[in-house]
Amino acid sequence: MKNTSPKELKRLTWLSMALLVLSTYLWSQQALFSEIKISSALTIHTALETATIIIFASVFIVCWNAFGNLRKLSSLILAVAFLNAAIFGFFHAISFQGMPGFPGAIDMHKSLSFWLLSRYLISFTLLGLVLQSKDSDISENRSIVSVILGLFATFALTYLVFRFPEILPATYLKDLGQTAFKIHCEMVLVATNALTAILFYRRIRSPDSVNSEGHLKIKRSLLFFAAAMMAISETYFSLYRLPDEIFVVIGHLFQVLAAFAIYRGMVGINIHAPYSGLIQSTHDLQQAADQLLIHKQRLTGVIETAMDGIITIDDQHKIILVNPAAATIFGYAVEDLLGTSIDAVIPMRHRAVHNTHVKQFGERGTTRRKMGTSFDDYYVTGLHANGHEFPIEASISTLMENDKRFYTVIFRDISERKIAKEKLAQYHSELSQLSSALQSIREEERKHIARELHDDLGQLLAALRMDLSLLQRDQSMTEKSRLTVASMDQLLLTSITTLRRIATDLRPRALDEGGLFFALQSLQKEFSQRHGVHCDLIADEEQLVLDDDRSTAIFRIIQESLTNVARHAKAGHVEIHFERAPTTLSLTIRDDGRGIEEGAMNKTRSFGLVGMRERIKALHGEFKVQSTVGKGTQIQIQIPLDQMITNPDN
Repeated sequence: MKNTSPKELKRLTWLSMALLVLSTYLWSQQALFSEIKISSALTIHTALETATIIIFASVFIVCWNAFGNLRKLSSLILAVAFLNAAIFGFFHAISFQGMPGFPGAIDMHKSLSFWLLSRYLISFTLLGLVLQSKDSDISENRSIVSVILGLFATFALTYLVFRFPEILPATYLKDLGQTAFKIHCEMVLVATNALTAILFYRRIRSPDSVNSEGHLKIKRSLLFFAAAMMAISETYFSLYRLPDEIFVVIGHLFQVLAAFAIYRGMVGINIHAPYSGLIQSTHDLQQAADQLLIHKQRLTGVIETAMDGIITIDDQHKIILVNPAAATIFGYAVEDLLGTSIDAVIPMRHRAVHNTHVKQFGERGTTRRKMGTSFDDYYVTGLHANGHEFPIEASISTLMENDKRFYTVIFRDISERKIAKEKLAQYHSELSQLSSALQSIREEERKHIARELHDDLGQLLAALRMDLSLLQRDQSMTEKSRLTVASMDQLLLTSITTLRRIATDLRPRALDEGGLFFALQSLQKEFSQRHGVHCDLIADEEQLVLDDDRSTAIFRIIQESLTNVARHAKAGHVEIHFERAPTTLSLTIRDDGRGIEEGAMNKTRSFGLVGMRERIKALHGEFKVQSTVGKGTQIQIQIPLDQMITNPDN
């Protein structure tokens, strides 16, 4: 909404131009009009200055008090500026030449010093107002401190003017009139006010000119007129020589006109406009009431058709609002629940605790929260009309109205979800047990196959090689036969080596014969030789004295990790580090490879990591993988040593 009408701006512009033309004529006839003297000039000056002071004080009162504790930075600056300007104006008035207690020309210098301080403060405040682009809230305490600091600065300057008037160059000399310093100061004021008027005019004419947001509404067209009048008045004040000339009175009249325009632009629009628009306000009130009724009907429709249950209770825990979904969930009609206690839908054993929780929730000052602190605790228990209890997921909010607290609960029946969650947990437990059983069965099969390969097939191959050795000693064989037998011997040696490797991969004999430490040493050496990757095993044999289940699981985890390093990591160094405490065994496997890309660990086909997790879960341990692309991967495992391992085969 535009802050002024084009017609109003046009009228004020024409009025300003007319007064400027008239003033230009008077200024051109300065020699003629300066001969006109005003009798009782002191009284007229005092009366006009008093009127200006009253208007400035009114502006301060509105900027400071009209909106209670709500205040913007702009309204605070205007309040402080106009209050201090009114104070400077007061001291200007009482220090006129000839006032009791202020005799002599030096008091006229003091008076004009106060005059310049007051007008500079107003002029630069208006200039800052037109240049302001943003506003901000300011607290009551900061507002009070700002006023106190402003008053302190004002009275400090007042003391300096009275006590050390020579600080400022002479502004008035007896029988000679104004000094060049005073006239130059007036010219600066003329230029400042003219610039302010131009900027206000441009701001009004710009397409985005709107009412200033905030508490204090400002009519810029009147402030444009005020700045123009102040520029004209300062020109009059720069032309006079003696205080009883007519130019002084005319300048004061323009000053009062400017002050009145400021009053109308800042004060009148905020105080008088509401009363003049009473009829329009009544119409707006009716429109607001109609809109409120529409919003109420819309809100009622939303509540009535909501799929979730909604209940509102007062501070006495009486139900004052319930929607059909809530009544259906609890097995009642809406009319049956209205006015009853919320205890009607809460099991007997939970009522005391529930009432205490609701009371504490209201006292904390929070506005809303879920019922519970974790996923498993988000539901509470509801009581059906037939006495059946069922789980409810709910959230509660609170609202203060007329010093009364109301609580609103939005909830849904999650019986089916709870059953599904319990079944899912059961399935997960069964799958974990099945995985553990399969791991155990597979390990037994590996052990059995490895034993069969080593003890049976390995012995047969060894015996066959011994027979070949005896055959090689036969002197009657031809050279060709000897070569054939030697080739067969080499093939048998290769077969035995391959058989041993396969048997070791299936189940290293060192794990059964020497324990986990020696099995890991063999795995470390074989991995380094086969893949050319330096591998360090940091552990003591005493640390790795474990039962068969833990030893096998740890060996398989390290074996799978080294396999992943060889296949994917492109690492140059791997470190396997064990630390044992009285109740836990910690294991860290770290490589300097290329790391695992984000999301790769959650791929559905990452069975290696899944198998490791399942093995650790069967040992009641913790499994954590940390990987940074380009910086390697680290696997951290903690296994408790004080818990029994449940064998799924038993």
